[in-house]
Amino acid sequence: PNAIFNPVHVDGSLVSKATLHNEDYCIQKDVRINDIISIRKAGDVIPEVVEVKLDRREKKSTPFKMIENCPICNTKLIKKDAMHFCPNENCPARHTEGLIHFASRDAMNIDGMGEAIVQDFYNMGYLRKITDFYHLSNYRDQLMTLEGFGEKSVNNLLESIKNSKSNSLEKVLFALGIRHVGKKTAKILAKRYKNIDNLFNASLEELTNVNDVGEIIAKSIKSYLDNIENQKLIDELKELGLNFEYLSDN
Repeated sequence: PNAIFNPVHVDGSLVSKATLHNEDYCIQKDVRINDIISIRKAGDVIPEVVEVKLDRREKKSTPFKMIENCPICNTKLIKKDAMHFCPNENCPARHTEGLIHFASRDAMNIDGMGEAIVQDFYNMGYLRKITDFYHLSNYRDQLMTLEGFGEKSVNNLLESIKNSKSNSLEKVLFALGIRHVGKKTAKILAKRYKNIDNLFNASLEELTNVNDVGEIIAKSIKSYLDNIENQKLIDELKELGLNFEYLSDN
């Protein structure tokens, strides 16, 4: 859930949306529609709701209630670790969010491939899965006919996609969207195992004993790497020329 509000300046930028994290957070803060709120940037980056100004609340207000079904595919949501998830693997929103994450700055850092572009390319059929990023050059002429695109912008985008193949292992590990594996954990794993094959060969017990990993993250990693479809994806990315080696400590 997110809070949408009239635009305000916070730490030098204009924001109109703030994270509400999850259902428990909304209930704890007792956030309701039409409330007056105070916000801040968590970690100087992500806007979040700090508190509700209860003395300015309208008398007739309705407590927050989490939706029960995915707003995109209508599948019943499931709750895990305070978070709600759509379990439908064919949900278009899950596909696009995975693609957006893969291209993001902290992941593969594909410059020019923001959320709106990913969504547009998905709707046009150019992007349906991760490997499609590396086939976009096949549609170079078609891309140049799109509004807002020209030869220079398309060339820059395709060059950025090409350059992403050379990213260090931790970038692609984070980009794959393995549950519980954030930037920090991806870097720890990359430094420890040096390449993806060594990570594949690591036992659950070994992974559990890696600093800052633990049992929950270790099980998530093994579950991802033991999945046949995920193995096929990694093999395809290798064939496309992506690097799966840890490059340096920089």
